[in-house]
Amino acid sequence: MKPFEIISSSEQIQLRVSGDISIQNARESLAVFREFQSKGNRLLLDLEGVAGADVSFLQLICSLHRTCLKAGQNLTLMGNMPEAFKTILKLSGYRRPKACTFGGGNPCLWSWREEI
Repeated sequence: MKPFEIISSSEQIQLRVSGDISIQNARESLAVFREFQSKGNRLLLDLEGVAGADVSFLQLICSLHRTCLKAGQNLTLMGNMPEAFKTILKLSGYRRPKACTFGGGNPCLWSWREEI
């Protein structure tokens, strides 16, 4: 199974991520994120298939989110995040009770929410 799959429809663009995503495939992650971001204004990030990740992947997601905000695009996390990924967010300190300073007052992808 490929770690990244972009699925386009008339209403939205979805990026499905699966497997272990880390610094070893950061270059591929960045290239796919750039392609994903260039395809439309309503973007959905599906992390259900992520078995493992490191901080480099979380940083790339944050960068993608900031880039989308600056471009007026809507990036949304699908609500199907696996427990293993939620644990990575907690252990790395990315789960946060409020938005980061880089978001310009926009909601943070990692804000404390019951569904995460």
